[in-house]
This record gives sequence, C-alpha cells and structure tokens, in this order.
Amino acid sequence: MGFYSNKIIIASIIGSILWLTLTTVTRAELTIEETQKLLEESLTISEIDREITRLSQEELKIAELIVETEKSIVVQEQLVDQARVHAGKILRSLYMGERDGLWLLLLNSQSFSDAVVVYQYLRSIVESDQRTLQKHQNAFQELKALIQSLALTQSELRVLKAQFIAQRIRVVQLQEQLDSKLSLLDNDNKEQILTQIDKLSKAWIKDGLPLFQQFLQAMSEAMLELPEYIAENEGSLEQDGSQFTFHIKENQLNSFLRSKNPIFEHFVYSITKEHITIKGTKDQVDITINGHYAIENKPENALRFTLDELIYNDFILPDTTRNDMQKQFSMTFYPKRFSGSLEATAVSQDTGELLIELSISR
Repeated sequence: MGFYSNKIIIASIIGSILWLTLTTVTRAELTIEETQKLLEESLTISEIDREITRLSQEELKIAELIVETEKSIVVQEQLVDQARVHAGKILRSLYMGERDGLWLLLLNSQSFSDAVVVYQYLRSIVESDQRTLQKHQNAFQELKALIQSLALTQSELRVLKAQFIAQRIRVVQLQEQLDSKLSLLDNDNKEQILTQIDKLSKAWIKDGLPLFQQFLQAMSEAMLELPEYIAENEGSLEQDGSQFTFHIKENQLNSFLRSKNPIFEHFVYSITKEHITIKGTKDQVDITINGHYAIENKPENALRFTLDELIYNDFILPDTTRNDMQKQFSMTFYPKRFSGSLEATAVSQDTGELLIELSISR
C-alpha cells in the first residue's frame, strides 16, 4: 500500500506543479507584440465582416436586377410574338403575290396624276411593311440582349455567392482562433484586450477608413490631370522615333500632387525599385500605402496604381480592404488624354524616379 500511496502523492505533486504552471502562463501579461497581433487580427475580422455586409447588399441588388430582367423578358417575348405575327402576314402577302395587283394599278394608270397617286399609296404601303419588319427585328434583338444580360447577371451572382461563402468560412475560422487566444488570458487582461479591440474598431471606422478614402479619391482625381503635367514639362519626355519615355522624380511627383490637393501636404511619396510608398499623418492618423504602377489595356490603355499593402496606425489591413479600395478608386492615368495617339507600353521604378514608356499607337 505504501508504494501505491507514494505514487498517488507524487502524481498529486506533479499535477499541482502543472496546474500552477498553466495558471502562471494563463495569467501572464501579453507583450506589446502579442497585443499588437491580437488587435490586428481583430481588425481583420472586423474588415472581413464589413466585406461580408457589402457582398450581402450587392447580392440583394443583383437578385432584384434578375427579377426585373426576367419580367422584362416576359414582356419582350410578348412583343416579339406580336411583331412576328404582323411580319408573317407581310411576308406571306409578298410570297403569294398579293402586292402584285397594286403594282398593276400603277402600270395601268390612265394619267400621270393617277400614277403619282398610286405611287404614293404604294410607297406608304412599302414603308409600313419595312417598319413592321424592322419592329420585329428590333424586338427580337432586344429580347436577345435581355437574355444575354440575364445570363451575365446570374453568373455574377454565382461568383458573388462563392465569395460570400468563402469569406464567411474565413471569418468564422479567424474568430475561433482569436477566441481561443483570448480564453488563455485572465479576466483582467481579457477585458483590457476587448476594450482595446472595441476602441480600435470604432477609431478605424470613424477616422482611419474615411482618411484612406479621402486620400485615394484625391489621388484618383490628380492622376487624371497628369497629362497636363506632362504637357507642361516636356523636358521630362525623351523621344526615340515613335517611342517616348517620361521621367518623373519623386520630388516632382510630390510637388505636382500638392499643387492639386492640400491633403498631399501631409504625405510623402518615395520611390524604390520594389515599391512606391506613400506615408504620412493627418489628424493623428498614420497611414502607409505600398503599391506599384501597372499597364492595363481593357477597357482602354491605362496606367493604374495597384495597391500592394495598406497600413493603418501600424496595423496591416486585410486583403478584403485592399481589394475594396482598389475597386472604389481608379488611381489611373490615361495616355490618350495627353495625346490621342499615345499608349503606355511599360512602366518601371528606379530609386527616386518613375519611368513610363509610351509609343504612338497604330
């Protein structure tokens, strides 16, 4: 019995040590880095939730559009049927020679004035026939366009639903991970973190998100005026036959932007081989944007600023926020607005300088 008693005592001691160890770990305060990570994860969850809300609203709009399009198709099918009946009567009359008697009236006219009257009558009949046939053709084309539009809208809805499901799965997994980490904290630490999460979420919606939107809108408007800057600074444009290279240094870019909108006074563009970085502070909100320019050819040739990374007060924002901003704001330069015959063919970055290659389109 003594042997078993000793084993029980030893097991009890080991259990106590493990409990104390776990309790110590659970009650340990978070480091600054751990706190930052938890807050960033919470902001990611909040932003994915916002994206899910946006997708839900967009899904409702598309669903309503599908219903309206289906109603229009029913009405248009009726119009096509009506037009087809009238067109069929005309085609049958032409095929069976019912119009021949009218032409004989013209040939058998006794006088020029009678011929003119018959001709005008025949002309009105022919024009009426043509309008009827054209009406049928137009109605059919309209129906065809509505059917194609419905198919495209239904396809968009399927894609949207897939995105919605994917984001729902993602946010649930992230929330479970966050809850699991929070469960390891004691009540005091957990309450502190939850308070910080709430403050961060509210501050982002109130101050962070509007500042990003304000800045990117100003950037989009300024980019539309870049052709004006090129025209005024011909010295920055090198020509080699039908090829042109436009050089713009980062200090020139900063000056140009600040001349267009006061918001750029708070931010600085810096150019490296890897990124164009925009960094600054306004109203005690820090934002950093890392991106690059890329050529687009659809729907038209353009040079668009692509967002690679968005940082708000040292918190990296998720891809859903970045994608949403990319959709909302064009941030695009259209070479043809500088010269109708120019196209952007390549863009590259060097330290402190942006180079845009242009060519005369054929």
